[in-house]
Amino acid sequence: MQKRTNNPLLHLLSWLYGCGVGFRNFLFNQGVLKGETYPVPLICVGNITVGGTGKTPHIELIVSLLSPSYRIAIISRGYKRKSHGQRVVTRTSTVSEVGDEPRQLGLKYPHVRIIVDGDRRRAMRHLMSLPEGERPDVVLLDDGFQHRYVHPSFSILLVDAQRELHEDTLLPVGTLREPASARYRADCIVLTKCPSNLQPINLRIMQRNLALYPHQRIFFSRVIYRDPAPLASLVRDSEHTAHDPQHQTLPSGTSVIALAGIASPNPFYDYLERHYKVVSRITFQDHHNFRTKDLEHIRSVWQREQAIVGVDEPVYIISTEKDAVRLFDLKQQLGDELTARLFYLPIATEVLYNPEDFKKMIFQAAKALPSGLRPHL
Repeated sequence: MQKRTNNPLLHLLSWLYGCGVGFRNFLFNQGVLKGETYPVPLICVGNITVGGTGKTPHIELIVSLLSPSYRIAIISRGYKRKSHGQRVVTRTSTVSEVGDEPRQLGLKYPHVRIIVDGDRRRAMRHLMSLPEGERPDVVLLDDGFQHRYVHPSFSILLVDAQRELHEDTLLPVGTLREPASARYRADCIVLTKCPSNLQPINLRIMQRNLALYPHQRIFFSRVIYRDPAPLASLVRDSEHTAHDPQHQTLPSGTSVIALAGIASPNPFYDYLERHYKVVSRITFQDHHNFRTKDLEHIRSVWQREQAIVGVDEPVYIISTEKDAVRLFDLKQQLGDELTARLFYLPIATEVLYNPEDFKKMIFQAAKALPSGLRPHL
């Protein structure tokens, strides 16, 4: 349930914001502003709320499904990167150059071409200009639901199951970037972060609340946490994975410090509390750029907790996967001793109930070219 405010100024700002967003969408719907189409299937994965809905794990899921059969490219704006213009993500790219999520994707899928560019049309022109043997068969547009200058052939809208659209309102009162009616632009809606014990009655209620058109598909997904992996394993050769059984693992009940700089850290904390002895939490804002003082704070918390627990029981730090990507670039500043105690918690996405239908839909989307606009509200 969303917290509501009675601040009249915020409600006025929310109304003005809604007028601006509505007018922009009206111009696109009437063809005054036009979205460009391209001779390649373009799958958009996005949301209409601020905060984490699981875009990167769902991009990873789609890549894992399609990459054995298709040459894939990903376009991302590279949120909070310090560079400008267009960048191609490589194994040596840093977070400051390309952003944490593109860096994470680049480390996991070095065979996938990833373009970071705030101008998606420019990124598409770059991809279409590649030699035929390098040109992608499918393009994934990361967080592009509001970027309507590029018209996707298939749109997937992610909605956090814990923050349903009908309970939310526009910024800055709520967390909506667009009115909830914008969901009708999507071909598919995925309710993310569902509990594994989601009851059929709750499923039907959430589906009814969305009131989708007959042509729209709906799926439900949940987060899967893998075993913690050492920070050093984040960059690996293609024949090794972060889940290599030879990697060091942390037994259940190990004393750990939980470190998170993501939009919704509570599920991460809850998971660690169930499996480890969490002696402290360190929380940063989403996409936080770690500075020297942050690293010093992390080190001081670790030293303090290690002194309390005692030298006979090592204390480890477990971060989220996205934070690990940022910390990896700072290994030299962290030092060997602290780096050796740093682990991260890999995550994956599982589609509930009908994963084969989802897979079939994705493969159909990978073959579809733009064929006219869907209903726009």
